[in-house]
Amino acid sequence: MPWRGAPVRSPPANTGAVRQAPGVPAPLAGEDRADRGRLRICMLLHKDVAHDTRVRREAAALTGAGHELTIVHLPPHPDSEPTGLPYRLDAATLRRGRQRLPHALRLGVEATRLARRAVASRPDAVHAHDAAMLLPGLLVARNSGAKLVYDSHELATGVPYRRGAWPTVVAGAERLGAPRADAVIAVSDGIAAKLTERYGLRRPPSVIRNLPDLPPPGAAPAPDLRRELGIDDAPLLLHQGAVAAGRGGEVLLQALRLLPDSHLLFLGGQGPYAEGLRRFAAQCDVGERAHFLDPVAPAALLSHTAQADVGISLLEDSCENHRLALPNKLFEYVAAGLPVVVSDLPEAGRLVRERGIGWCANPADAGSVALALREALAQRNDEGLRTRLALTASELTWGNEKRRLTAVYAELAEGGR
Repeated sequence: MPWRGAPVRSPPANTGAVRQAPGVPAPLAGEDRADRGRLRICMLLHKDVAHDTRVRREAAALTGAGHELTIVHLPPHPDSEPTGLPYRLDAATLRRGRQRLPHALRLGVEATRLARRAVASRPDAVHAHDAAMLLPGLLVARNSGAKLVYDSHELATGVPYRRGAWPTVVAGAERLGAPRADAVIAVSDGIAAKLTERYGLRRPPSVIRNLPDLPPPGAAPAPDLRRELGIDDAPLLLHQGAVAAGRGGEVLLQALRLLPDSHLLFLGGQGPYAEGLRRFAAQCDVGERAHFLDPVAPAALLSHTAQADVGISLLEDSCENHRLALPNKLFEYVAAGLPVVVSDLPEAGRLVRERGIGWCANPADAGSVALALREALAQRNDEGLRTRLALTASELTWGNEKRRLTAVYAELAEGGR
């Protein structure tokens, strides 16, 4: 397959991994979509799209705006892709020998496969999700004449799990690719400001937050959590989403000791880390009041969330990415009508204070967390608080947020940026 030089104008030889949704027209050679405001967009993702709700939301929003979209990604089972989607999926996964390759070599091979498939889709715009896809996206743009959009899901240089040479590699990729992108997207104002300052961007990134696109509470059936947990009318505190190091689980259990009438639910708490939290709960003498349930289907999530009294997000102040993050769960709590207790960090703390929808706490101090939770429980039925939560929920919706994304692509289609 051609790689350098003119854009590739024929589909990839192995078309069996591409799933074309019914009613979505196949690419036509020579068709000028940009003249009609309709772009052929290729998204690059270094994992399975089934595990990234942000990518799926953005893809649906762009196809809903009339663009033709392909996601080139790395599913574990490329022969069993879902069908009936409004966009195309193209699996670039190595079919044989993947596990035998050294990690660094495998990353390079997969990045090359992703880029080659993206070029073969003849894009007008390539949308690189996260820093891992920025350099492949830049190569695709240069080889196909496409516009480049860099979508930074986090502050890539400030996450705690990147060790060794990876922070340097990521910083180098962003320093090379971000200033050359035709548009940059970030998930919070703080990250947008940091990218602008660090890389001298000629234009600040468009901020597109991870707002939920979920059915409202009651739209899908959910069990009675209080009956299932056997807690009757006791106050129920909720930590939603995966549990992991740096997310404040241990401090939260220590705070629970100071709230003897309350129960705590880790919804989505499973795996080895959750088992460690169970043991720690027993050591804190709160094992009977700390509960763990598996993740639930997205359609039923808010029907579960709304049954709690307070929603908690307790990222530790352990890295720059945490300080500038706006966790998904924060917006899910608000969508379900829950007052929140969050770490007193710049982005999340500012949102909560400006909106008057909850309380901030020191994520390293169990006493501070317990005090904030006590206040939230005491005022959870306050009329002013309920009004502010309802207003915030009506404004912070994906239906509103996606307009920022479609505006970016409308400008690209008009030859801007």
